[in-house]
Amino acid sequence: MSLLIQFQMINSYNKIINTIFRALISLHEPLLGKIRHYIPSLSGIDLSPVIVILLFSFLKNLIQDYRLGL
Repeated sequence: MSLLIQFQMINSYNKIINTIFRALISLHEPLLGKIRHYIPSLSGIDLSPVIVILLFSFLKNLIQDYRLGL
């Protein structure tokens, strides 16, 4: 959503868009902030979303394997 705002495809001054954007930030920022604390950005590239996606994928596979093993 931040890319859509940067490229001016959606208007961030709209009340509804601003509310949705702030809600999304409040949902994911605590987790991403903790990861950013341990892994800094590399030349301006933030790798924390990639790490979260990989972590969730690993957990999903682990849960599926555990359920099949029972």
